[in-house]
Amino acid sequence: MELIEWTSMFIDNFNSFRRDLEKKEIKQNEIDCIYKVKGEVNYIVEPDLKDDVLVKLEGNCVLVCLNKKENLFFVINNWNVLIKNPKLKIIFSNPKINQQWSLIPFTHHGISDPKSLKLGLKSIFDSVPEY
Repeated sequence: MELIEWTSMFIDNFNSFRRDLEKKEIKQNEIDCIYKVKGEVNYIVEPDLKDDVLVKLEGNCVLVCLNKKENLFFVINNWNVLIKNPKLKIIFSNPKINQQWSLIPFTHHGISDPKSLKLGLKSIFDSVPEY
């Protein structure tokens, strides 16, 4: 299953509980959603994270990537950029087995010890088999 398909199903499954999704539009590697409560949310689907994704992470957005070490290290190496958006959520997915983990860098940064960032994220990463 492609990551964009997995993300679309993830959105639908999450909505089966909340029932507040008003509109969902899939455009190449993005899914734009409008919710009754939280408004517009842009899901940016990038299997492999690269520097060009950093300029897309504005407003209420969810970055969805594969649960790979390279993606984890990208997040760690760009942490100071990622923590600037309080509404950014990152989902690391293994669509082969339908497992994921997520974090909100802004919130995580506020409650965690910066010295243990790498070890802490690696521990969470290891909770889902690598893609």
